[in-house]
Amino acid sequence: MLSADSVRPFLFPLALVLALLALAPSAASAQPGSARVQPPADPSAAPTEAPLEEPTVARREVPNYDGRSHGPTAVDRLLWVPRILVSPLYFITEFVLRRPLGYLVTNAEENNIPDKVVQFFTFGPDGNVAVAPTVSFDFGFRPSVGLYLRWNDIVAPGHSLRAGYSFGGVDWHSGAVAYRIAPENGDYELQLGFSATKRPDGLFFGLGSNISEDLRSRFSFFTYNLNLSARINMWRQGFVSAETGLRHSDFGSDTVGGVQTTQSLIDQGAVETPSRFEEGYTVAYQRADLVIDTRRSRPYPGSGFRVHGQYELGVDVENGVSEGLWVTWSLAAHAYFDLTGTQKVLGVHFSMASAESFAGEVPFTELPAFSGNGPMPGFVGAFLSGDSVTALRLDYTWPVWGFLDGKVHVAMGNAYDGRFEGFSFENQRLSVGIGIAAVSQRDHFFEFLVGFGTDEFNAGANVESVRVVFGGTREF
Repeated sequence: MLSADSVRPFLFPLALVLALLALAPSAASAQPGSARVQPPADPSAAPTEAPLEEPTVARREVPNYDGRSHGPTAVDRLLWVPRILVSPLYFITEFVLRRPLGYLVTNAEENNIPDKVVQFFTFGPDGNVAVAPTVSFDFGFRPSVGLYLRWNDIVAPGHSLRAGYSFGGVDWHSGAVAYRIAPENGDYELQLGFSATKRPDGLFFGLGSNISEDLRSRFSFFTYNLNLSARINMWRQGFVSAETGLRHSDFGSDTVGGVQTTQSLIDQGAVETPSRFEEGYTVAYQRADLVIDTRRSRPYPGSGFRVHGQYELGVDVENGVSEGLWVTWSLAAHAYFDLTGTQKVLGVHFSMASAESFAGEVPFTELPAFSGNGPMPGFVGAFLSGDSVTALRLDYTWPVWGFLDGKVHVAMGNAYDGRFEGFSFENQRLSVGIGIAAVSQRDHFFEFLVGFGTDEFNAGANVESVRVVFGGTREF
């Protein structure tokens, strides 16, 4: 028979089991995933649809795969006027220059011609020596051919040699050599250079207010220049530089081209004898340049501002300070607007320069000139030369190929007697031109240009100068 003491140990487990069984139905119904049996639905009742909830995630916008904005902007509308005005120039550069060049370049690259040419003209264990032929044609002057030498790391890293020679006939020679020291970081640069030129095709059109195509005449000349320079590079493309040197020039009448000589004009009394034309001169000079440039190098957009100031002191070595002491100075301000961020740049430029004499007269080839490779390239040679000069230019550049830019310009300016005497709007000349030029080439610059220059506005602004340039120009 079971006693109470023997049953007591089983009472507590038994009570716990009964309690769990009693709570099981309610616990199961409380679980979200429980399999509770539901009563059968009324077959006569109409089915009801649960309302759809609005999505909580916003619909993804269609990506702008082509990168173009939707619809023209205000700037796009304003650009239609200059686009229409320059459309003839665009068709010339696009279908006469860029596309033929692109076809030639594409086929050349497919056949590895550029690599073969570079390998042919490049020497040295690291390809640090290069020799290349050059050609230069500037309408109104004798054409020339030559050689250009580049030798990097010649005796030590950062030491380089540049040399060039051009030949345009038995009486046409030009050569230059420069030894340059520049560290790899590009903080500074030192250069020792020498150049000499003998040519029979110098051009003279008068000076200042007496400039005219009717006075076109030729003179021969021999000149040399020995110089030492230092340059410190600053923020972005700005720099400060100083140069000192010795320059000599002689002039004569051993000319070519069937044009009257400058000496014959002097003998006829058509022009006064240009300063130092008969005796030549030797000048010791000191020059300083300051350039502030906010633009960054390519491939960054080309917008920015540039200011360039130059000051040069010249002393007549042969006759002394009392017979020859002068200063030439120039100031240029530039504004660049990259219209698309892809190097399609509209530029506005203002330049002015003057020569100030303290003793004697400034030699005529030391006077500032804005023609030729200056701010008004539609004029040939030293056409615009005088005691002072000014120029205001508007130009537009755009990429034509990897290392070539198309260029179009229109400028007005002139040369004056004294310190800008006779400066007026009616006394301005026009320069217009179009061409292509190498991108950021310092030592040897390639250019193709067709340009025109006119006489003064008050004389009808008729075309007075035609310039066609093709080939390379030494820049050292």
